[in-house]
Amino acid sequence: MTERKHPLPTVDLIIETKLPDGRRGVVLIERKNPPPGWALPGGFVEYGETLEQAAIREAREETSLEVTLVEQFHTYSDPGRDPRFHTISTVFIATAVGLPQGGDDADQAGVFSREEITFPLAFDHREILKDYFSWLDSQQQISSGVSEIEESELMSLEANNEIDELKEEDLVELTRVWSLAEAEVIKSFLGSNGLMCLLKGQIVHSIYPFTLDGLGETLVLVLKKDFERAKELLEDYTTSRSDR
Repeated sequence: MTERKHPLPTVDLIIETKLPDGRRGVVLIERKNPPPGWALPGGFVEYGETLEQAAIREAREETSLEVTLVEQFHTYSDPGRDPRFHTISTVFIATAVGLPQGGDDADQAGVFSREEITFPLAFDHREILKDYFSWLDSQQQISSGVSEIEESELMSLEANNEIDELKEEDLVELTRVWSLAEAEVIKSFLGSNGLMCLLKGQIVHSIYPFTLDGLGETLVLVLKKDFERAKELLEDYTTSRSDR
């Protein structure tokens, strides 16, 4: 009987922090073990760990940083992404304060700005960072677009007060997201189109024995009369993000 093989679960982290001169960068490590080269911090999920626990542990072991997980980014599963065996990596975006120090299977660790990452990276980590920077650009474009909208087109303070005073039966759930930051972007996007919404959360699912602030779901609520319009706008927003 042929023994069945299964992919191995791993985690990788995009740790956002600052360089000593104040510029923003991400943490990379230089690997001790094959495959050689610089890479995102990460490693294998141990038995009995959640993905979140594994990410925090790997960050501590390889960079000496205590990270705060911001959100789950993407999952990468190309069978050829690791030359040693088939792995499936879940990538987290995280933040940290301080300078990293290499540890465990990392010879050294450093903080690199986007412009400085011109050298080869191990695994598929260049593709991961390419996706991350594209996503970052899209978030900045949305934020910039909202900030440039004329004040007359935004919700007035009275309108915000009005929705806060509404009863729960006047509202309906539009969507729910894992990231409070993403929920705020959706709220700003709807507001730029003249719709009011309310954020409610966080709901922590019982299937996760270990959770952090920001990893529960945030509900985006809108007025019942605005639901169909808000749904159309959200679909357009989601499509525009996936096309980038």
